[in-house]
Amino acid sequence: MRIPLGYARYQLRDSLTQRLSLPLIVIAMFAVLPVYVMAKHAAGAHGPDEAVFAKQLYLQSVTLFLPMGAFLCSVGVASTDRQHGYFRFLFSKPVNVLAYYVQAYVVAGAAFVVMFGLITWGFGAMTIHFSVHRAMEAALLTYVLLGGIGFLLGALTRFDGVAFIAIYLLALLLQQFMAAPNGLHNGGLPDWLAAIAKVLPPVVTLDVLRNHIYAAQALDPSQLWLVIGYGAGAALLGLALLRRGPLAR
Repeated sequence: MRIPLGYARYQLRDSLTQRLSLPLIVIAMFAVLPVYVMAKHAAGAHGPDEAVFAKQLYLQSVTLFLPMGAFLCSVGVASTDRQHGYFRFLFSKPVNVLAYYVQAYVVAGAAFVVMFGLITWGFGAMTIHFSVHRAMEAALLTYVLLGGIGFLLGALTRFDGVAFIAIYLLALLLQQFMAAPNGLHNGGLPDWLAAIAKVLPPVVTLDVLRNHIYAAQALDPSQLWLVIGYGAGAALLGLALLRRGPLAR
């Protein structure tokens, strides 16, 4: 069984045109366009007020682009091929199935990280300086966690997109409740809901780590390894399921 390196360019093209095009449109509408209009009707986008506005837009863009991009780049990696029967064509030749999907996952992640670096560079060129390498580190950490979860769900079910959104929103809601500074045990959640929140993906911890990355602050090693371990473990479990389970289901 050969490694499908020849498919990498097609996987990259699909990542850019089908998976990352929507986040790019969103960023263009909600961040780039307001900055462009501001620069056209003001002295520029480098004054104190404009700099604050640009920073707010950038942080809003991070909130939109990173989860959306990781979601679109990871879900459907395997489930789309099963749903549409593409696997019969893809693996009609002696191609290593696991290597193909690992490559698709890695190529999509690399495109996602590089794209966000380019967005940060371009946005900074129009406004104020933003650290490109920190932006790419934040994107990589996001993809490790959310991409790993998306890959696992794609190995489990063809409804991985719906499942991903449901799990992400539930984790975000419950973990924000637990982190609320109200002085209540588990933020006021009952113990059974708190237990569910603790086993769901650590999305609030991911947000905390990203904020520290942008602020050039030291990262908590326990939080960092929790996020990396959760995402990597989910991706490895997805690989195990792809290896043992039938593609036609």
